[in-house]
Amino acid sequence: MTEGWLERIVEEFWKRAGGPEPFPRNLERPILWALPLALLKLPRLWVSDVEVWLQRRGIAFRLDCGDRPLRGCLVAYGGRGCVLLDGSDPEDERRFSLAHEAAHFLLDYLQPRERAVARLGAAILEVFDGLRGPTVDERVDAVLGRASIGVHTHLMERQPDGVLGCGRIVGAESRADRLALELLAPAGEVQCRVARFRRPSSFQRGVDLAVEILTGDFGLPAAAAEPYAKLIMRCWRGGPSFREWLGLS
Repeated sequence: MTEGWLERIVEEFWKRAGGPEPFPRNLERPILWALPLALLKLPRLWVSDVEVWLQRRGIAFRLDCGDRPLRGCLVAYGGRGCVLLDGSDPEDERRFSLAHEAAHFLLDYLQPRERAVARLGAAILEVFDGLRGPTVDERVDAVLGRASIGVHTHLMERQPDGVLGCGRIVGAESRADRLALELLAPAGEVQCRVARFRRPSSFQRGVDLAVEILTGDFGLPAAAAEPYAKLIMRCWRGGPSFREWLGLS
């Protein structure tokens, strides 16, 4: 069920990292090997904490939003980045937060830069980094329309009820969620582990089993495991039966 684009990115990531990490993965060491990313855990993480951290390092940059609690934050510039995490979060939630921010760095920051260089040459990076405006030829190139100019940031907000709010598998951040989950718990491996048990008698029982495996074997938080388990089971079984949909089984 792994999509082609996803399989290529994951394969290249683990190649750069020197090979897959055993389960449950926390991705800290592989990310440091594979990506130009630094990792930092703060005792708490609010928007204001990120701004103070940047200011203390001589970076006069403010996030364009009000102060609120965060699970993670990505700040990238010049082809490098830093992921800041709430160090007080449980390990499973930090694990997913890190994977999600690393996925954004790959998909929304690093890959657009690499595509632009391949099409327009290394000089285009001056535009990406906000050092100059694009020329007419560069301005009409579609690759610039999908890229961030200057400092790139992404905030992973904390939901009011404290959970991850990860029901975004089909939402605006689906690609980053999908890559994060595939790095932590490859869908094919999850399906193989579910299949070791007797075939689930219903869609929901299969989902429950997959959630148990995702949280136990792969260390995912329950809020991320539930929608991912449903996605895996839908690809495998095709969704709940008509009787299940009617609530008869």
